[in-house]
Amino acid sequence: MRIGCVVMASGEGKRFAAAAGVPGNKLLAPLAGEPLVVHTVRSVPEPFEVVVSTRWPAVADALGPLGVRVALHEGHLRSDSVRAGLLAGADAWDGCLFLPGDQPLVGKESFRALARAFEADSSAPVRLAWQGASASPVLFPRRLFARLLALDGKQGGAALLRDETRVGLVEAAGTWELLDADTPAELAHMEAFLAST
Repeated sequence: MRIGCVVMASGEGKRFAAAAGVPGNKLLAPLAGEPLVVHTVRSVPEPFEVVVSTRWPAVADALGPLGVRVALHEGHLRSDSVRAGLLAGADAWDGCLFLPGDQPLVGKESFRALARAFEADSSAPVRLAWQGASASPVLFPRRLFARLLALDGKQGGAALLRDETRVGLVEAAGTWELLDADTPAELAHMEAFLAST
């Protein structure tokens, strides 16, 4: 079974830039000595086949040394990023995990638990959760690929989950796995967590 992982790295990071008081792409902000998006990509283990969906050439450049596939696109909407990433591997994948580019602390065991849950029932979406409350990332089965590709506007994959009667949940190891870097303070919190582990 082949499972893709689309790292969503096309956002503008307006809240982050506003809070920082300076322009700049938050995905390139340093975390533990490397750009945030690089840390996120490095966190994804096998068996996932990683594609980074971005509209930012600077993000693609930062990922160059990793040799990871990058789907560089021009659209500025979430649906554009979903489509670009999924098209990069949809023909080969049985499922696809969508991971926010600013969510770098998901542990390798949680990724593998998501893959195991999907392999046990590859017809249902599976998502990470904390104490039963669903969160990101989300792993979608192949049967939903056509609907993901048909999304438009600001819609992301979560729009499809409302119609699903079965969505598997995998419990995260801790709340830190669900953290994303919407502000410099949240990024600093991630830095402190990494320094303590």
